[in-house]
Amino acid sequence: MMDRQNFVGIGGLAELGSRTGADMRPTLLRVLTDLYIHRLSHTPDEERHYTELALRLLDVVDVTTRSAVAKRFAGYLSPPLRVLQKLAADLPEVTAQLRSHPLLQPSARFAALTAAPAATPVAANRALNREPRRHRDAARVIDSTISHELNELFFAANAEERRLILLNLHIVAPISPVRLQIKPDSSVSERLEAAALAGKIEVFAHDLARALHVPQRQARRMVDDHLGDPVVIAAKALGMPRQALYRVLMFVNVSVGHSVERVRALAALHDEMPLPAAEGMVEIWQGLQQHEHSRPVHQPVAWDDQPRRNIRAAPPKQRLHFGTRKIDRRTAS
Repeated sequence: MMDRQNFVGIGGLAELGSRTGADMRPTLLRVLTDLYIHRLSHTPDEERHYTELALRLLDVVDVTTRSAVAKRFAGYLSPPLRVLQKLAADLPEVTAQLRSHPLLQPSARFAALTAAPAATPVAANRALNREPRRHRDAARVIDSTISHELNELFFAANAEERRLILLNLHIVAPISPVRLQIKPDSSVSERLEAAALAGKIEVFAHDLARALHVPQRQARRMVDDHLGDPVVIAAKALGMPRQALYRVLMFVNVSVGHSVERVRALAALHDEMPLPAAEGMVEIWQGLQQHEHSRPVHQPVAWDDQPRRNIRAAPPKQRLHFGTRKIDRRTAS
């Protein structure tokens, strides 16, 4: 039953963008591929589910996207074999990215396939990947660019698309929760609920940012989201009880709370969403810390753009109106 539900979800993900003006499938394939490569090893089920999704998406995305995926796998020692073979049979600009990949060399393929009596594609991949890991999976962090892309993709999606992403994220792009540093704490849930019921939205966003270790800007975006899914994800990751979440959704965002039907749908999503999926989204949001730190610092470009020090403040602006235009004149003292 679980495999069938996941397969249906993957089918829905492959159709993202078919009902909207913007086709998000190329971005989805790139981001999920980057998240897949983020981990150095995968279980057979994880590889199978990613392969099913990737093969479907490769059939509908453009050459530039297929070439980008091939380039990402060029430096990855154990990509899904069926995905690699599909890319290797593509147009020359795609196959050129993979020309020297070990899995596509005849001697390497023979050695991998004869390494065990009944070698599967997963086993063949592992046979080629001899590099010692030494727990490097747990040491790697999500690149800030990947976090930013997936975050924007999620917020651009509609309610149905978000639900499909959340039901499949932990399968096609599993993320270890060891770095989350989040533990279920009833006092955190109680503080968040109290802030929501009191209408203290800024306090709610501040406490949410601290509890999830995400940027303050992102926490506020989560709270202000008109669909409400980010708050549900946070509640799931923090272990907030369902009834408390129901009350939070009613008061923290007017655009969500005014619709009883939407609140009920979000409460159902809270029950349906796997905890690893919520933890995966939180880790993606935590990766935005790096993105925020990498934002360019403002540099003055005009002579009066730099704040002056030790200079007497100029008098208030005098506005002269000419028709509908306004001219600001600053007089020196």
